[in-house]
Amino acid sequence: MINLLPPEEKKEILIKKKLKLVLIFELGILLFLISALFIIFSIAIYLNGEINSEKIAVVQKEEDIDLTTIADFQKETEALNEKIKNVESFYNGQTYLTPVLEKVFEKLPSHSYLNNFSFTKSSKTLQINLSGFIPTRDDLLAFKRNIESDKDFKNVSFPPGNWVSPTDIEFFLSFELK
Repeated sequence: MINLLPPEEKKEILIKKKLKLVLIFELGILLFLISALFIIFSIAIYLNGEINSEKIAVVQKEEDIDLTTIADFQKETEALNEKIKNVESFYNGQTYLTPVLEKVFEKLPSHSYLNNFSFTKSSKTLQINLSGFIPTRDDLLAFKRNIESDKDFKNVSFPPGNWVSPTDIEFFLSFELK
C-alpha cells in the first residue's frame, strides 16, 4: 500500500497513533492502580475483621481466666478459712495451766518442790493431781491451808499417808478447778 498523504498529515496520524497508545497505556496503568487499590482495601477489611475477632477471643479468654482465677482463689480462701477454723477450735479447746501452776508455786513453801503433775479435763471441771516433796509437817499443813483458802481450788484432797512422816514428806494432792 502506498501512502500518498503529505508529510504533515503523516506526522499528525503518527502523533494520533502515539497519543492513542499513551492513552491506552495510561488507561491500563489507571485500571491497574484501581484494582490494586481494591485489593489493598479488601485485604485491609479482611485483616480488620480478623483483628476484631482475635480481640474478642482475647477478651473472652481474659474473662475466662479471670473467672477461673477468681474461682481458684475463692476455693483456696475457703480451704484456708477451714484450716483457720480448725486451728482456732484447737486453740479454744486448749487448757492453759500456767496460771494454776503459778498459784500452786506461790503457795508452795520454800525448799519444797513438785515431782509429778497430771490433770484430767472433763466438761465442767479440771481435776489436777500433784505429788512432791516438803521438808516438814508444819510446811505441809501451811501448804494445805493455803491451797484450801484459794477459791479457785475445789475438793482439795490430801490423803492421810501425807501426814505419817514428820520430816522429808513425799506428799500427794488432788483438787478440782472451776
